[in-house]
Amino acid sequence: MKLTFIASALLAATFTTYAANTELVVGDQKGNARAVMSAAGELTNVPYEIKWYEFPNAAPLLESLNSQHLDAGLVGDGPLAFAVAAGAKIRAIQASQYLGNGLLVKKDSAVHTIADLKGKKVATVKGSSGQNMVLKALHQAGLPDDSVNFVFTTPAEATLALDNGAVDAVATWEPYVSFAVAQSGDRIAIDGKEAPVSNYLVATDSAISNKRAELADFRQRLIRARAWGVAHPQEYANGIASLLRLPDAVALSKVQRENNAPVEDYTLVAQRQQAAIDTFARSGLIKPGLQASSLVDASFFAKAGATKP
Repeated sequence: MKLTFIASALLAATFTTYAANTELVVGDQKGNARAVMSAAGELTNVPYEIKWYEFPNAAPLLESLNSQHLDAGLVGDGPLAFAVAAGAKIRAIQASQYLGNGLLVKKDSAVHTIADLKGKKVATVKGSSGQNMVLKALHQAGLPDDSVNFVFTTPAEATLALDNGAVDAVATWEPYVSFAVAQSGDRIAIDGKEAPVSNYLVATDSAISNKRAELADFRQRLIRARAWGVAHPQEYANGIASLLRLPDAVALSKVQRENNAPVEDYTLVAQRQQAAIDTFARSGLIKPGLQASSLVDASFFAKAGATKP
């Protein structure tokens, strides 16, 4: 009887908390989370309203977070570092391993390694995971950051610039990589699967304080959906194809390349985030001294050490 009373009290407290904050406003990027959560059945029987907004990339999404128009959103480790370095009050509350970055070149390009990019023009989004990938590869090869000439643009404009010969390469992510390979015959010169990074669910500090119950529930739904997506790539791809109006083959390639397996090991997440911070700081793009611990909220990673993809 006592246990039943305690359980009932906890359930009542949970629904009271949800009742106080009945709306969670989430920014997504090209079906990053919404598609897999929907396909996995995690958007049914949600005890609060989820309002979704789609963004073409992380920059405008982060601006919306910083202006408090969103409670949470999906971004990569590079953009998160840039945003926090610029003063944004946001933190990562869930992480997934991301392998979907890639350096695209034309099929007949002479570029096959990072050294071949010396003096070349590379289109990417400033502060993106694509730029992070190139800078990291240059550093690992012992080459200076100014070995390449970055041309900053949007993801869609970047692949167009490659098509018309305005740039020599594009550093981007999914679904732009798979779409360019399938539609234009472009080649992946550097594959992101060789350098795992983090894909995050981030939230504003105010949402973490005022909507923690909703965020915790949404986080668990996303974790379950991510794991389902890894185990059911075709079903996930079907949802992506429908949501983003992608060709079936492109959607499947996107799903398979990204991976997006959940990572609950806080230490691993912090290490990967610090690597992104250090890459941008070394390049002079953000001020040195930023620590991963200020970007990743350890309190949400209760199972630290449990999962290490």
